[in-house]
Amino acid sequence: MSLPKTAIDRPVAMYLEAVPPLLRQGAAGIDTLLEKIDAIHGEIGLDGVNIPEIRPESSKSSKGERLKAFEPRLEPRELAKRIQEDLGLDCIINRVVVHLAWEYQAEWFRRTWEEYGIRQFVLVGGEMADVRYPGPSVSETNELVHRVIDDCDLRVGNICIPTRMGEAQRMAQKLAAGADFFTTQILYHARELTDLLDEIQELEPPAAPTTLLLTLCPVQSQRNIRFLHWLGVSLSAELEAWLTGDPEQVTERSLEHLERMWAEIHQHWHSRHGRFSLGISLAPIGQIPPMTTVRLARNLVATADRPVTRAC
Repeated sequence: MSLPKTAIDRPVAMYLEAVPPLLRQGAAGIDTLLEKIDAIHGEIGLDGVNIPEIRPESSKSSKGERLKAFEPRLEPRELAKRIQEDLGLDCIINRVVVHLAWEYQAEWFRRTWEEYGIRQFVLVGGEMADVRYPGPSVSETNELVHRVIDDCDLRVGNICIPTRMGEAQRMAQKLAAGADFFTTQILYHARELTDLLDEIQELEPPAAPTTLLLTLCPVQSQRNIRFLHWLGVSLSAELEAWLTGDPEQVTERSLEHLERMWAEIHQHWHSRHGRFSLGISLAPIGQIPPMTTVRLARNLVATADRPVTRAC
């Protein structure tokens, strides 16, 4: 049996997004998730695991629906510690920074660095743009984290939302404040990202993160799509209609679409923006089988250099 691709020989970095288990699931929930991560890692050779912080929030779209109420989950750094110790995989953990004053955040980052061995963070802002929160903004926290942790191994990431007005300038400001890399919101339309890449290139001076991780999520049902709308993911009515046109083919169509989209983005990036690294964060939200994630990862690597058929 051939060995899976690894960070050494694969042309693109590949991360897996792993949502922390519910607290009520206890040790069994952690073990089940670790088994899933290990199975995917054994097939494709992950570069790391990206762990979001799940908090109560409201729907971002009238089309959205969340069928299960929010429940408390394991803290991301607790999961990250187990993954790093048991599986030997580096972890990126997401941290919402606006809800606590900076002195509390500073202690959290210091402890997470020293006691949990976490070296990569993604800083997340507030749910509502027009609300004044007690904690620092993402840009402020970019600077403050570098003051608290003065180490060359530290990598600070921010969220990129390609459809947000003024996103290129916003990214440039965050880079100037100390951001090292970005992870995108879940993507389904290539043009949204390629247009953003061009806008970044046109800035004076051009903004260039060291790495931009594209978050990709396969779907297998209309229910999955309603939850993506709830999260505020940009997914057109035309694409949704095509994905769900045959209920038995939703998964296959979503994989096909993501592969075409990735090929288009990758070729655009390679021809015009190759001075920074492009990577993938696989985000199998919901009950997506591990082998579906594995198939997507393998096909994304294989399609990176194929001729492009435009995605929706």
